[in-house]
Parts: sequence; C-alpha cells; structure tokens
Amino acid sequence: MKKIALPVLFLICVVGHSQDAAKEINEQVWKPFTQAIMTQHVEQFISLHSKDLVRAERDEKQVLNYEQYKTRMDQSWPKWKESNSKNNIQYTFELRFLERISKENQAFEVGYFKNESINAAGEKRTSYGQFHVALRKENGIWKILVDSDSNNGRTITEEMFQAAKPIE
Repeated sequence: MKKIALPVLFLICVVGHSQDAAKEINEQVWKPFTQAIMTQHVEQFISLHSKDLVRAERDEKQVLNYEQYKTRMDQSWPKWKESNSKNNIQYTFELRFLERISKENQAFEVGYFKNESINAAGEKRTSYGQFHVALRKENGIWKILVDSDSNNGRTITEEMFQAAKPIE
C-alpha cells in the first residue's frame, strides 16, 4: 500500500504546485501583459520582464537584451497607440497555452497569441503567433526571462488557437 500511496501523493503535490504557479503567473505576468499590450502601456509591459531578458524575435532573426527591447517599445508603441486612437481602431490581444511547466522559481510556457484589430469601417484583421517563454521568480515576483515568438510562416489557424487552453 505504501508503494502506491507515495507516488500518488507525490503526483498530487506536483500537479497542485504547477496549478498554483500557473495561477500566480497569470496574475503577475499574463493578465497585466495582455492589458499592457491592448493599451500600449510601455512601462507596465516592460516591467513584467527581467532585467536579464533575452528576447528572440525569430521572424526577424534577431536577439535583443532588456535595454534594446525597451528602447524598441519606447519608440514604436506611442506611434502605434496614436495611430489606433486617430483611426478609431479597436485592438484585442489574447493568449492560449499548449504547455505550462513550473518548478519552484522557474517556469517554461508555450502557446499561441491572437492579435485582432477592427477599424472604423468594421473591417477585422486577425493574426496569430506562437510563443515560447521562460520565467523566473525574482524577489517573489514572476518575470519573463526568455521570450521568443514567431508567426510560424502564418500557418497558425483559429482552430489551432481555440484548441489551446485559455488563461484560467
């Protein structure tokens, strides 16, 4: 009986920890991340990243550090925000997950994101991408340490996106 009970207890603890970590990551990273993107709030967005950030922009074949990424956001997001406002564009951003792994102060997550904009004429544009993110807890707060994304040659579909798990 002990031989069966111990592995089952271990599995329950591991699953419970992973679920707790995912909830913490959702609250500390993904919900504010999504909000910051939809409002083009650079400071909120960049604060979710570790100062040791490695940002891999696979479609552009480049790697950026924290300062380079922040500079890019500081330069592009205000223009993006102004354009959306000026042209009455409604923008939404959503994440879904394929894989979420965590242990203590480290996590690795893979999923899809969906960008959608609707212009004043009601025309909708939707695009998808896939992300791979490593996170770590810094001073008790989850931060994005490695962030990589790609549109995978525009092969990600609405069906693929919907099949992944939403933020809970």
